[in-house]
Amino acid sequence: MDFSKDEAEKSAGLKALSSSDQFETAPTNESRQGEVKPKTHFSLLGAIGIQYSLTSAPLAIGFYLSMVIGLGGSPAYFWGFILMGFFQVFVCLAVCELASAIPHSAGPAYWVIALAGSKYERSLGYVMGWLSNAGWFFITSASVLYPAQLTMSLVEATHPDFVAYPWQTYLLYVAFALVFLTLNMPVIFKALNWTLIVACFAINITALYILIGLLVRVQTKQPAHFVFLDYVNESGWTDGTVFFVALLPSYACLASFDNATHLTDEMENPRKQVPQVIIGSFLMSFVTGVAMILVYEFCNVNPTSLLTPLGGQPLMQLMVNGFRSNGMAIFGMVLIILCVSVAGLASLISWSRLYWSFSCEGLLPFSCTMSKLSSRDSLPLNALFFNTLLTLLIGLISIGSYTAMNALLGAANLCLISVIMTSLVLALIRGRKTFDDARWLNLGGWAGDMVFGIAILWSLFMAIMLCFPLYLPVTLTYMNWSCVVFAGVLAISGIYWAAIFRRQAPLIHDHHADYSPKMQAVQDEGSTKN
Repeated sequence: MDFSKDEAEKSAGLKALSSSDQFETAPTNESRQGEVKPKTHFSLLGAIGIQYSLTSAPLAIGFYLSMVIGLGGSPAYFWGFILMGFFQVFVCLAVCELASAIPHSAGPAYWVIALAGSKYERSLGYVMGWLSNAGWFFITSASVLYPAQLTMSLVEATHPDFVAYPWQTYLLYVAFALVFLTLNMPVIFKALNWTLIVACFAINITALYILIGLLVRVQTKQPAHFVFLDYVNESGWTDGTVFFVALLPSYACLASFDNATHLTDEMENPRKQVPQVIIGSFLMSFVTGVAMILVYEFCNVNPTSLLTPLGGQPLMQLMVNGFRSNGMAIFGMVLIILCVSVAGLASLISWSRLYWSFSCEGLLPFSCTMSKLSSRDSLPLNALFFNTLLTLLIGLISIGSYTAMNALLGAANLCLISVIMTSLVLALIRGRKTFDDARWLNLGGWAGDMVFGIAILWSLFMAIMLCFPLYLPVTLTYMNWSCVVFAGVLAISGIYWAAIFRRQAPLIHDHHADYSPKMQAVQDEGSTKN
């Protein structure tokens, strides 16, 4: 980064301030990394494998089939997915431009630091760092729980007399978490890039198996009126409101845009490749998602059976009903479990890089330890072990309540929406013209501002809708606890700030993004004004 004289003086002043007795010292470049630097671990296709496998859209869209039966039915599911895809394009493009302009492994949370100005960068950066890490913490726990639940549903489907207990599911949860950790260890990790590439194709092959199998084996399909027009609302909300309340499944399949940004330090050309990964994965998720929704709904021969599905998994019940062959259904579920398992692996990879990156800024607990990389392979082993431990601990909640675990996934969406939306707002306030003109993705002047504006409004709208309960009147069973968990994250971060972080030094940006000269000038100007 090219520093002006004023910026050099500012940096020297910050370093002098951080070394004084007034503050606890945050980790510095020398103390936290030494000579160890991140290495290139992921190719373009490997990164797409991480991004695409996390959502596994053509498969995941089938996990929510029972949820939407009384929330608008098939029409709300299909048209809601189309609407979600349309507006998420704007969010996707806005995130991609920022990823191209300010490449950093902390993703949107660091963009907030870069754009906030020195007066607010410490406080905003701290909050966004906690929200971002909490979001990925919850996503990782959910991504580990899904293959465990699917495995138990497979056992119940093949052994009708077997009844799964929550503690048994938790043991599988622990097993999957430890497998994902093992695959991230040195030596084994070297084969991970190819594994992720294969996973990308495996998801589509599995979807193709289900698609062809259902179309061939289902003799009497649902009419077009059922799929596109037969609106069913048993939620207690108005028809218009329930349409948007039922968007959660579509959002889960077409979001998590910041996933690839956390691989920035491990890709050869992140300014170009990260946006390519995000756009490519989004387009693939949307196209395959639309195709599979149509197949699932046209071949849903017994919709009411999905309310009490085998093993609690509607997609398993759909395959049993449609294939009319337990063997085909079991084989399909085995393929699904393998594909969904990669999502758990991908989420741990992304979260560990995010935690490592923000530890380099000194914003999280145990930053000095978590900011270290392994000397041989440049892997964030400390962050991987710590993240896995947290995942195992929070998984204990599933023994007492699956509703609580579902609330974590909803809270994850709120956390990540808040971070992305804040970065987009700051980009408009500070001015996108400060970005490097040579960035790979440049949305242009007024057109780019319009894209950012629509993305902000849509994200705000989705954040509000994700807090709505699914049914009225509200009961403990159907209460949406996402906003409560979100508030809990803010409360915990506030306690950590008051108890520990407020005594630490201001941000120094040792682990910095590569600003353009114009953006650096804005940073300097903001520092002078503030």
